[in-house]
Amino acid sequence: MIGRIPKIVQGHEIWLEYKKQNLNGGDPFECRLLYGHNLKKDGVAEAAKVTAGVFIGANDMQSLPVEAIDDDLRIRFVRDATVPQIVVSEYDYGVLTVNDDGWHRGPKKDYENVKRSGYYYQYAKTIVPGHGVEASSQAIGQELEIIAMGDGHYHVDEAITLKVLYDGAVLAGGALTVAVSGDNGQGLETVLGADGTAIVPLDQPGNWMFKVRHADPAKGVDDQYDEKVITSVLTVMNVH
Repeated sequence: MIGRIPKIVQGHEIWLEYKKQNLNGGDPFECRLLYGHNLKKDGVAEAAKVTAGVFIGANDMQSLPVEAIDDDLRIRFVRDATVPQIVVSEYDYGVLTVNDDGWHRGPKKDYENVKRSGYYYQYAKTIVPGHGVEASSQAIGQELEIIAMGDGHYHVDEAITLKVLYDGAVLAGGALTVAVSGDNGQGLETVLGADGTAIVPLDQPGNWMFKVRHADPAKGVDDQYDEKVITSVLTVMNVH
């Protein structure tokens, strides 16, 4: 039994970060996969439940190992500067069930007096800028996906246009959370339009996070869980 409400239920998520690095082709490149809330680290994702990869173009993905180093997870690959590259990660946390005794890992069929049960799955994505815009602004097929329009280069006092897709269709009216590094885990919410888009002013330098969380009872499975709870995070690094 877990006992208290798990962090992932409270709203914790994975995200990807990288420091400003040499973007020449053929150079090693490293991303950190972090876990916490609104860019404030709080714990570490379970490495065995995390997968990662990098897209060179919208349809060409290379799987990457996830390494546990110090108190976080790292993803490394060789940079191709000829195109923008999209680094992705997925966190298959699994099923959580709550009953009168508290929270448990596992399907609801294993427990009595179940109050609710959910399957928690998370997606993270970040864009490593390169030449051209096509790769960074196309959908790559995540179940819940945030797409940034543009070439991956963003500057203070500009605005970023985001589109959110769920199972390939626009997610109209959903809540988009926006957070900026240095805000100590604070986040602001905006509502997606009827076309699934939002325009967000980039009014300060730093790293920016855009997050959508969506619970879908239609993806519940009898005797297993009542709903699937999906989180998608897009990070934009080094806005200046």
